[in-house]
Amino acid sequence: MSGNEHEKLQQDIVEVLSILIGLDPGEIKVQDRLREDLGLDSLQSMELLSRICEKYDLDVEMEDVMEVETVGDVVARLGEIMQEQKGR
Repeated sequence: MSGNEHEKLQQDIVEVLSILIGLDPGEIKVQDRLREDLGLDSLQSMELLSRICEKYDLDVEMEDVMEVETVGDVVARLGEIMQEQKGR
C-alpha cells in the first residue's frame, strides 16, 4: 500500500468516525483508543467497518478486526486486508 493510499484510508476512517461519534475530524488522532478515548460502542464499530468496506469494496469479517484498539490499528489492519484482497 502506497503512502497516498494509506493516508486516504486513514482520512476516510477518521471521517466516518467523526460522523459516528460527533467529533470534528481534527480532534481524532491515530493513537486514540476506539472505546476508551472515542467512546465507540460495538454497534458503531460495526457501522465503521461496514461503511469502510462498502467504500473500498472489501470483504471483511468482524473477527478479522476484533483485535484493533486504536484508530491507527484500524488503518493498519484494513490496509493489510486491502493488500491481501488486491493480490487475489
